[in-house]
Amino acid sequence: MEHIVTESEDGVRADRIVKNLREGVSYVFLQKIFRTNKVKINGKKVSGSDRLHTGDIVKIFADLGSVVEEAVVLDLESNHSKKLINQFESMIIFENKDIIALNKPPKLAVQSGTNVSICIDDFLKIYQAHRKCECRLVHRLDKDTSGVLLIAKNQIIARKLTELFRENRVKKTYIAVVDCSAGNFIKKEGTIDFAIRNDRDVELNAVTHYRLMKSCGDYALLELKPATGRKHQLRIHCSEVLKAPILGDKKYNQDIKHKEMFLHAHKVFLNELNMEITAPIPPYFEEFL
Repeated sequence: MEHIVTESEDGVRADRIVKNLREGVSYVFLQKIFRTNKVKINGKKVSGSDRLHTGDIVKIFADLGSVVEEAVVLDLESNHSKKLINQFESMIIFENKDIIALNKPPKLAVQSGTNVSICIDDFLKIYQAHRKCECRLVHRLDKDTSGVLLIAKNQIIARKLTELFRENRVKKTYIAVVDCSAGNFIKKEGTIDFAIRNDRDVELNAVTHYRLMKSCGDYALLELKPATGRKHQLRIHCSEVLKAPILGDKKYNQDIKHKEMFLHAHKVFLNELNMEITAPIPPYFEEFL
């Protein structure tokens, strides 16, 4: 099978593009064909997480037509299903005919992967069956990052939101507690312009605006506004540029004192939809502060 990446798919992950080519292709099957190099982009092997660009030629050396995702039998009346539905609904902080906004708790992954027992995708499957609606993820948060996570309720708004996120036309505000024990001075406000290497070892520009909200001894509360959307951007900028890593960040701080990571997606502003959504900060933030 061959597919040429369209303008609307520019910047979309390779595994997402392949999945959209045929209904019913499972996550497990997707991982398998990428792992066994049965997907090539412009004649070269590619990772499922790599983002493709307009005009890229995708060749799939597997028969997607013969692959149907195993049916998930959902007993909506079971206690387990009811518990999952209630748990999902407890995360909802906003909903209209087009969008669901969650206040995602820390330690809950958005998608399945290694050492993930349940994720947002799992909740969506049963919630869709319960509400008889179609839900699509349009962006991601790291597993340990809490806060606003948007879900589209139809394909039209999914495409619109995906485009807005891809083009950095969604204004996001995070709050973080950082470790200042190294003694580096943090200005009242500033801009970090520090390139980040992606999974293909290519340097990408990354820009973050920050504001010092509160300082107390070895800790500081920061407001962070990413102008670009690079992987782990805020975590890297705090650790490597400000020399003030985020508390609980096991990757960039090696912090073993705190079980949770103190990074929270506090606000999302959708100017084109005239909508601002705010997620209350987690209780452990409040207790620490």
